[in-house]
Amino acid sequence: MRYIKLLCTYMLIFGFTVHLAPNPTKASVNTVPIHNLYLPVKNSTIRTQKITHVMLHFISNAATKPQNPYNIEDIYQLFSKNGISAHYMIDRNGAIFRLVGEERVAFHAGKGSLPEFPAYTDRMNEFSIGIELLAIGTKNEMLPMMSEKTYNLISRNNIGYTEAQYRSLNSLLKGIFNRHPSIGRSKTYVVGHDEYAVGRKTDPGQLFEWSRVNFKRPGVGLPIHTVVKGESLYQISRKYSVSIGFIADWSGIDPTKYLQVGQQLTIPIYTVQSGDSMWKIAQRYSVSVESIANINSINPNSLLWVGQKLIIP
Repeated sequence: MRYIKLLCTYMLIFGFTVHLAPNPTKASVNTVPIHNLYLPVKNSTIRTQKITHVMLHFISNAATKPQNPYNIEDIYQLFSKNGISAHYMIDRNGAIFRLVGEERVAFHAGKGSLPEFPAYTDRMNEFSIGIELLAIGTKNEMLPMMSEKTYNLISRNNIGYTEAQYRSLNSLLKGIFNRHPSIGRSKTYVVGHDEYAVGRKTDPGQLFEWSRVNFKRPGVGLPIHTVVKGESLYQISRKYSVSIGFIADWSGIDPTKYLQVGQQLTIPIYTVQSGDSMWKIAQRYSVSVESIANINSINPNSLLWVGQKLIIP
C-alpha cells in the first residue's frame, strides 16, 4: 500500500501516467505482486521476434544524487528523458514495477554481441526481456558514470543488491520462464548487460551473485539422481533414456560443465498415477499437452495407464 500511495503522489505532482493494478494478486505464496508503471509508448516498439533471453541490469541516480540514488521518480525520468527502457524494475525492498509490456521491445541492451548467438549482434532488444535492479556496483564499475568523490558519498548500504531483490527476481523469472518456454533456464539465456556489451557496460557487475538466481524448474514428483564418482551427464542421460538438454534444463545446470559427486539432478520422467490425465500433468509442470505427446510419440487424446512413464520436456 505504501508504494501505491507513493506512486499516486508522483502522478499528481509530476504529471506522468501511472497505471496501477488496483489489487495486485498473487499466483502463489511465492509470487511477488507487479505494479504497473508504464513508460511512454515512444520508449518501446512492437515485438516481432520470439523471446529467447533475459538481460539483467543495474540502475540508479547516484551520479546526480549520491545520497538519495533510488528515488522512483528520478529513475522514471532517467528512462523517459533518455529514450531508454526495460520491461521490469525491482526496487531495494523487492517491489516489482512493469515499465513495458513483454509484447513490446524495450530499449535496454544497445550495441553488443553474444558469441553463441551471432545473429543477435546489436539486436538483443528484439529477442529479450530487460530487468533493471536498483543497485550500485563497485567503485571501478561506477567510475565511467561518476567521479570518485561522488562515489564516496554513497552509503555502503546502497551499494550492491538486497535479499529482497533476489527473492523478487526469482519470483519474476519464474513467471517469465513459464510464459516463454523458449527461454532456456540457464546462464546462457539469462545474461548480464556486461556480458553482451563487453567493455561498454559494467552491470549487473561483480556484486551481483549469480548463484542466487534459481534456474531450476520445479520438479515435484520427478525422480532425483545423485551423481556418483566417474559419472558424466552423457552416461546419466543414457541410463534414463532422456536427452542431456532436458536433464540440464530441469536441473538448472550448464550441460558443458563437469558434474560434482553428490550433485542432485532432476530426471524429467513422470510416472502416471491414478486419476492423472495428460492435461493435469501438463498443468503441473507448466508445459503443453502437445509437447508431452510429441516427445513421447503418443496421441494427445490417448488414455494413460497407471505406471506409464512420460518424459516431461
